[in-house]
Amino acid sequence: MTDVEIEAYRKRLNDLTVQLKDGRKEEETICPQLIELAREVGASTRVLYVRFIDSRTSSTEADSSELIKNIHQALQTASMINMCSAATQGYEIATKASKDARKQFCIVAVIAVISAIAAVVSAIAAWVAPLLAAIRHC
Repeated sequence: MTDVEIEAYRKRLNDLTVQLKDGRKEEETICPQLIELAREVGASTRVLYVRFIDSRTSSTEADSSELIKNIHQALQTASMINMCSAATQGYEIATKASKDARKQFCIVAVIAVISAIAAVVSAIAAWVAPLLAAIRHC
């Protein structure tokens, strides 16, 4: 789900929540819309109850407040998935850039070593040249 889709679903959820809160529509007319939205975003439309005395469970259709909570949680999860994906892409780009920088640093280091060797050779040549000239004159 893209960020644009998530925001569109959030807007729909907010509109339905406002209609429910303002009393403009009855819960019976909004619940089917909430169930449809929950199915679109992958949120649960049922509620599981656990009895702690004997660990029995029972499941019922979720009411409007539980649907709103489930839809909100599904949208938050989708947002987190998108953020983690973006962070992973950023990490991969940074890692590749770091590797490229290391390669470039190695190339520059090799060039610097070659330049240093050339400077040493030219310094030796400049030191040896007068000696050779003195020896030839002798």
